[in-house]
Amino acid sequence: MKKGRTLLFRVGILTAVFFSVLIVVIGAVVYAGTTNTFLNAKNEMIDRDLLRVKKMVDDIPILPTFIEYWKEHPDRMRGELTDQEYETGGEAYGILNDTPTPDMFGSLSETQKLVVGHDYYNYLSYNFNEEQFSFRYAGIYLVDITEKNCGYVICRGNGEVLIDRSSLGSEMQIDITGHNAVKRLRSGDYASTLYEIVDDPGGNSYYVGYAPVEADGSAKYAVCMLYDWAPFKKVLSDNLFAMLIVGILIMTAGGSLLLHFLARTAIKPVTAIQTCVRRYIGDKDSKAVVDSMKMITEENEFGALAGDISQLAEEMERYTDENIRLAGEHQRVATELDLAARIQNGSLPSSFPAYPERGEFDIYASMTPAKEVGGDFYDYFLIDDDHLALVIADVSGKGVPASLFMMSSKILISNRAVLGGTPAEIFEFVNERICENNTLDMFVTVWLGILEISTGKLICSNAGHEFPVFGKNGKFELMKDKHGMVLGAVPGIKYKNYEVQLEKGETVFVYTDGAAEATDASENMFGTDRITEALNTVPDGSPKELIEAVAKAVDGFVKDAPQFDDLTMLALRYIGKCE
Repeated sequence: MKKGRTLLFRVGILTAVFFSVLIVVIGAVVYAGTTNTFLNAKNEMIDRDLLRVKKMVDDIPILPTFIEYWKEHPDRMRGELTDQEYETGGEAYGILNDTPTPDMFGSLSETQKLVVGHDYYNYLSYNFNEEQFSFRYAGIYLVDITEKNCGYVICRGNGEVLIDRSSLGSEMQIDITGHNAVKRLRSGDYASTLYEIVDDPGGNSYYVGYAPVEADGSAKYAVCMLYDWAPFKKVLSDNLFAMLIVGILIMTAGGSLLLHFLARTAIKPVTAIQTCVRRYIGDKDSKAVVDSMKMITEENEFGALAGDISQLAEEMERYTDENIRLAGEHQRVATELDLAARIQNGSLPSSFPAYPERGEFDIYASMTPAKEVGGDFYDYFLIDDDHLALVIADVSGKGVPASLFMMSSKILISNRAVLGGTPAEIFEFVNERICENNTLDMFVTVWLGILEISTGKLICSNAGHEFPVFGKNGKFELMKDKHGMVLGAVPGIKYKNYEVQLEKGETVFVYTDGAAEATDASENMFGTDRITEALNTVPDGSPKELIEAVAKAVDGFVKDAPQFDDLTMLALRYIGKCE
């Protein structure tokens, strides 16, 4: 199935689902709304009838007394009275008079109570039956709603027999024990009437109205009217079914029109754009893309998209050309950087052993730049037959600028050193030369030592560089020498020398901050303590072994963290003259 057809199919499914849900929701809302409107309209009628029947009940004097009597003697109440019982009981009305009391009723004989009870019950039964017959209710009841006897029928109308005492003590045709309306009546949460929709076991629905009948200050009984609203439900259901059929037809027609509209205004342009893009992927012909997109003339988002794609194709062509040019430029720069790195490495002494003919010392050095070229440098050279210069330095910054600054600084230091003088004098000269033309405000930290080979005397000076490490008596320790100002920062600075006497077998190890400040993934620094620990793992090692031990320790510490600075180290072991 093509992409456009797939989209139409999905839109069709979504449209069908949407309209189906919409029709169901509208149907449910219409059903609920119509039902509520109908039942609310019925409330007024049922209210009127409920209250009229309730008044008949309330008009019976000492009603609770009679109800209890009827409930205590259901069998006698259901039977017919004999003429003799009527004659004997008739005397009771003279005793009760117009305002009877429970005590008066209690003073009657059993026959008199039976006659009076029958008369009042017949009164209720007759009126209930008349109401039910006249207004076509499904049932009118006087029931006990106490929690103990909920649903116990006291009196009901059946719409046929004028006087029906047979229902006394039966159960209602619906179970009212769980009705919220009944619970509210028992709790006193009511005004005058309450309603509930219920179903009987046969599936018939009724709208039930309750009117409370109070006794001893609470609602113990209730008049119930059952309205059978099944005919209305049938009419409503039939109308809703017809509405659903019409809605489905409208949905089908509307969906078809929508899909046809989408096919013409959306799918066709999208398909054209897709075809054009795929062709461009293959042949990269931006002119063909522009010509194809001109065919999409819709003045909507798809027309705007076609224009954007035309512009994108043209920009892609320009971008491709620019990338080709930049790739060539990048290759040229990479070649030049590689050449610069070779030149830089070539400027540093890298042949070891450095002076195979000189057995008085052993020297080794290494530099690992953070970029193609670096700003660190080391150097060592014989000033004369008895003096060896040791230099390690770190230029501010990285990359090509640092590399160029490094080269000029190295040349200045070596050129001045061969003329003689102490390290401090050499620093003062180089500092002045750098400051003269230092327009970029760059600087360099340098440690310089001049070893008198015959005696082992080492004259040193430190221009803001890292502390050197000296190995004596089989143990390496950091020497916190006094630092001078870095070279190139301030003209006219004076520097100081200090002297270290190297005995046979002792070692000097110098390094740049790329070792001390190497960081792991958690930004923890390697530090000078770990440098001395690494050196002390091979206290009798050669200069090369010492540098390799420190490099291995740094690598193990930083692991996969990137190298942010050049790592340069130089080590010299003083052996002295063989006697």
